[in-house]
Amino acid sequence: MDTVDYLIIVASVEQNMKLANSIHEQLKTLEQSSKIIDIVALDLPMYTSQREDVDGIPEVISSLVGEMKRAKAYIFVAPEYNYSIPPTLTNFVAWVSRVGDDFRVLFSEKAILNATFSGGGGADVLNAMRVQFTKLGAMVMPREVLANYAKPLNAESLEKTLSQLIKFSS
Repeated sequence: MDTVDYLIIVASVEQNMKLANSIHEQLKTLEQSSKIIDIVALDLPMYTSQREDVDGIPEVISSLVGEMKRAKAYIFVAPEYNYSIPPTLTNFVAWVSRVGDDFRVLFSEKAILNATFSGGGGADVLNAMRVQFTKLGAMVMPREVLANYAKPLNAESLEKTLSQLIKFSS
């Protein structure tokens, strides 16, 4: 079972997947291992306590939890959705927080970098993710990755931001 240093968890396709791939490639350049997890493709059922009681935790969540525990850090890549977090990411967090006795276990003291490619500004989703992951006990990096149609990804800034994440999470 190979351990991946950085899990890049993507909550959207198209531009955010392109951003995730850019992050993945930059991590390779920095000699770090990473894996992209497309939570849209997971097609998770909507979390409800009733669904959990009847069907249990989805198998894919159980296997991802092991990878999350072994990773040094997570990089969440999500678009702004109605000025906040997209439903796919909220649902993913709901499911993984149900594994084990402590709902914060996968986030407590874990380094997290937030990133977005948003059709609008993108600052609102970054702020919303920062609040949620901080409340879950994560160490959210002060720098973040923000790109949109008016502000394309800056490769130099990405390298500096990822270098900071690597230094902090090592």
